[in-house]
Amino acid sequence: MLVLVINLDRAPERLQHMEREFARIGVAFTRLAATDGQAGDFDSHVNALEGRRLSRGETACFISHRRCWQALVASGESHGVVLEDDVFLGEGAAPFFRDADWFPTKAGIVKLETYLAPTVIAKAPVATVEGRGVHLLTGKHLGAGAYALDAATARMLVEASATIDRQVDDFLFDPDGEPFGRARVHQLVPAVAIQGLKLGKLRAVEGEARTYQSQLYEERLTTRRKLGALAKIRREVVSGASKAGIAIAGRARTLFGATRWGRIPFR
Repeated sequence: MLVLVINLDRAPERLQHMEREFARIGVAFTRLAATDGQAGDFDSHVNALEGRRLSRGETACFISHRRCWQALVASGESHGVVLEDDVFLGEGAAPFFRDADWFPTKAGIVKLETYLAPTVIAKAPVATVEGRGVHLLTGKHLGAGAYALDAATARMLVEASATIDRQVDDFLFDPDGEPFGRARVHQLVPAVAIQGLKLGKLRAVEGEARTYQSQLYEERLTTRRKLGALAKIRREVVSGASKAGIAIAGRARTLFGATRWGRIPFR
C-alpha cells in the first residue's frame, strides 16, 4: 500500500501535523511535494460545472492529486491512499493504511473521509472491515482529503484528466462526472478521516488554525462572479428549496429503497 500525503513546501507545520497523526497509528507515509499555485505558470482552465475560471490553487491541487495517481501507477503497488495534509485520522485507523487486504474487489476507489454533508449510499455494505462498512456511493460527496484506490483506477484517472475542467473532488466524487461510475466509488462508514475544518464542527481541534484552515476557499471566492443583494436572496431561496426537496426524496429513498440518505459519521 503506497500512502501519499500531499504537502506544500511552504507548509511545514502541516507536514508536522501529518507526521503526528501517522506516528499515532504506527504507519509510515511518503510525502509528495505539492504543486504550488503561487509558483510557476498555469493554463487558465474553465470550470465546466460553474462557468468560472479555476483558481491557480484549484488547478495546482488537481495537478498534485494527478501526480499521486501517476506515482501509484509507477510504483508497482496494487493500491494506494492519497491524503491532503489537513486531515485528522479516527480511532483504529491503522488497518486502512497499513496494507490493502481490506480493499474490496468490487471497488476502484474507497472514500475514507466524510465531508459531513448529506449523501446517498447503498444500505448494504459490500464488505465490513474493523467494524466499518464499505458501501457503494451513489450520491455526491465532495472533499478529496483521504481516499484509497487501486492501480488500475489510478491509471484510468490519469487518462481521464488530461484536460482539467473542474475541481478535483468534483472530478472524483460527483456522480454526474464521467469518471465516477468507471471508478466504482465506495464510501467507508463511519469514515476514518476528516479534514480539520470539518472536524472543528464536531469538537474543538488542537493546534493552530493554519494547520487545517482551507487555503483554497478564499482564493476560490475571487474567481466567482459577485452577486447583487436581490440575486443573493434569490440564490438562497432556490438553494433552500432545492435542499428541502433533496431531503424529502432522500428520506423516502431511505424508507422504501435500497439506498440510505444522510451524513457520513466520523469515528
